[in-house]
Amino acid sequence: MSAWICAACMSLALPALAQSLDQANRPAKGVPQLLKEANEAYAEKNFQAYRAALQALHRQRPYNSEYMYQLVLAHALLDEKRAAYNVMLQMQRQGLSYDFDQAPETKNLRQTQLYQYLNGLMVEAGQPVGAAEPVASLDGSARLPEAIAWDPQRERFLVGTVADGLILAVNTDGSSEELLRADDRNGIWGIHGLAVDAARNRLWASSAAHPGFSGFDPVDQGRSVLLEFQLDNLELLRRHPVPVDGRPHLLGKIAVADSGDVYVADTLLPIIYVKPADAESLRPYFASQSLVSLRGLALSDDGSKLYAADAEMGIVVVDVKQGTPYNLEAPETLNLGGIEGLEFWQGHLVIVQNGIRPQRLLRLELDPDGLAVSAIAPLAVGLDIMDMPTHGVAVGDEFNFFANSHWGQRQDQPVTIAKTSLDDVAQIVDPEAQRLFEQYEQAKQRGDVRPMAPQQSEAKEQDEEPPGDSG
Repeated sequence: MSAWICAACMSLALPALAQSLDQANRPAKGVPQLLKEANEAYAEKNFQAYRAALQALHRQRPYNSEYMYQLVLAHALLDEKRAAYNVMLQMQRQGLSYDFDQAPETKNLRQTQLYQYLNGLMVEAGQPVGAAEPVASLDGSARLPEAIAWDPQRERFLVGTVADGLILAVNTDGSSEELLRADDRNGIWGIHGLAVDAARNRLWASSAAHPGFSGFDPVDQGRSVLLEFQLDNLELLRRHPVPVDGRPHLLGKIAVADSGDVYVADTLLPIIYVKPADAESLRPYFASQSLVSLRGLALSDDGSKLYAADAEMGIVVVDVKQGTPYNLEAPETLNLGGIEGLEFWQGHLVIVQNGIRPQRLLRLELDPDGLAVSAIAPLAVGLDIMDMPTHGVAVGDEFNFFANSHWGQRQDQPVTIAKTSLDDVAQIVDPEAQRLFEQYEQAKQRGDVRPMAPQQSEAKEQDEEPPGDSG
């Protein structure tokens, strides 16, 4: 059975969809088992088994830079210099920044000029590129801000927080005011996603009973709901809960079509739901066992393509009319791992990557069909202002984003909303990207562009990193 379940699944009840996810093909060994084997092999100094486990992890998670890093260490421990340099070269071409001098396992690699050259380039890749400037600072009372949207009528940002279920109005002069707070009366939990539909005077918010929410009750764990507010006064009009199916859910990012259809991603189960404009309940729209953790969600300007970013597996493109999914075509020099935020802007995707090194914001120009990356432009890379950047929203020719985050940090420190220019930035079109784009255009003319094949991988589980100093 295919691991891909698309628009055709809209007639399925959610339990049937969940069951079909369980039946999807999986690799013989999943990520948790391979991580366990890697740890055990490293501890036992069985470096051949350690390398084998890391190679399998890299095949299942090709964008995971930590697995690539550990694979270099495994080759180094076996004195496999050529293999180690090949992985280092791949990482360097993807703009990743690691200093392998900091890992004692690489001692026997360091005597060659090739190693010194590659490692020097990777260290240099961590240098700041681009620019971003503060727009507003959220004080410590706004704990775990995770959602941001733009209200064009009132020309202000709307910010949602996970910890206290706040919705704040943040003005362009940096001032802010509290509009709504979760409490027992409104039954709202933490806010994980926001989207404005100004044409219909609607604000959509995703809310979830998550342990990070200050009013969390374990009885509610795993419950999540799409909230429909009137935009001008934040009157709560309707609640659209995820149907109860015995599984935990956490609705996150939201995308609203011009038709009024609302799409929302479930970050715990790789499912995208839709709330059609003419319906009152959520329906499963797209699901894949090949995905791990859905994060950003964006619609093309014409509403024909839905883009979903997965923290591990890159970007999936769904043809909205046909319900057909495709992997976003990208050159080998573009690492699409660690994406948290995703925005569509004038034929481009803007991605926020906080799960790779260095953390970065990129603008990806798309081909006319919206299925392939034709050029890459770094917006902000490794800037001092950035410390776990997360989500953002385009306003005119600027991208406004959370430059830092409370996840894994003290929650009393300010969170900065910063902006970077989307228009005035140089593009990078390397030979690899140009060749890929030309090959894609030729294949399209021959009619050889086909829907994506299912990738075999585990559903999201808590991964334990293999041993070794990541420097």
